[in-house]
Amino acid sequence: MAKIVFGMAVPHSGMLGQAPEDWLKNGERDRNNPELWFRGRSWSYPELEAHRGTVFEKFLTLEERTARAKRCRAALDEMAAAYRRAKIDVAIILGKDQQEIFVHHSPSIAIYSGAEVHNGPPQRPVYAPDHHVVHACHPTLATYLIRKFQAQGFDLTDLFEWPENVWMEKQMKRKADYPVVPHAYSFVYHQIMGDQPPPHVPVLMNLFYPPTQPSMARCIEFGRVLRDAILAWPDDVRVAIIASGGLSHFVNDEQFDQDILQKLASYDYAGLSAIPDGWFQSGTSEIKIYSTVMMALQHTGARMTLVDYVPCWRTPAGTGEGMGFMYWDAVN
Repeated sequence: MAKIVFGMAVPHSGMLGQAPEDWLKNGERDRNNPELWFRGRSWSYPELEAHRGTVFEKFLTLEERTARAKRCRAALDEMAAAYRRAKIDVAIILGKDQQEIFVHHSPSIAIYSGAEVHNGPPQRPVYAPDHHVVHACHPTLATYLIRKFQAQGFDLTDLFEWPENVWMEKQMKRKADYPVVPHAYSFVYHQIMGDQPPPHVPVLMNLFYPPTQPSMARCIEFGRVLRDAILAWPDDVRVAIIASGGLSHFVNDEQFDQDILQKLASYDYAGLSAIPDGWFQSGTSEIKIYSTVMMALQHTGARMTLVDYVPCWRTPAGTGEGMGFMYWDAVN
């Protein structure tokens, strides 16, 4: 029978591939963003600065940015090492599409049941190698999971062919000859799995875009059904559940992040579900799939290992990204 032996939650921010000298360039995007979500509502940048002041300016020095970038790199290296130690046969990768491939529709939850995924240029170097690579998926397991979820009241989208990555063509000014996978997945392949992922199933959760976002409670329930389905899978394989996404962003909220980390470490489903959904908007919404991993691993007795938590700042009002690196290891 299949065993769930490893879980991970890892950020996939483009900042992780930038030189610290370039971090502040992202701040211009924040200043021009009319919907910076913070604690249940959206703010313009002038409103946010008026509310929070400029207390984060001290974190914007090049020395500070360089130190935080080094911590993030060290944490990523440890995450990749932990993944290798787990000796995984099959993976379930939870992520989202950020209007990279879904531009005319927005499925709440989709499971990719195709045979392969593509990565490589023009995807940015932090997300992909410098050449086209093709990775094997697990269509048999994907179809099995869809049926199990349907039987438990989840109405899912069966994605059996990757659409073209139109974001890539628009932003990178270059069209690939193959459907480049969204960045939530390519980051895991490249940074965690060393461009050698095992047979795997990509799961796409619409965390970002109302009104079809699954709630925190729904993501927790998804983890329960996923756990039960995998444990009933007859193959003798070691399975990892990996969530790709960050903590608070694009407005950093250290207090909120620390509360989330405590709830994740203690399997506090009630506490997570009690947080108003307005707090899980924009990039902060990616926290929801951390709970899916938590639920899928709890039965193993695994405790959460927090490798590091590194808030990375890019404006005086505190915009940036909260980088949380954590895993659940049931091997030891």
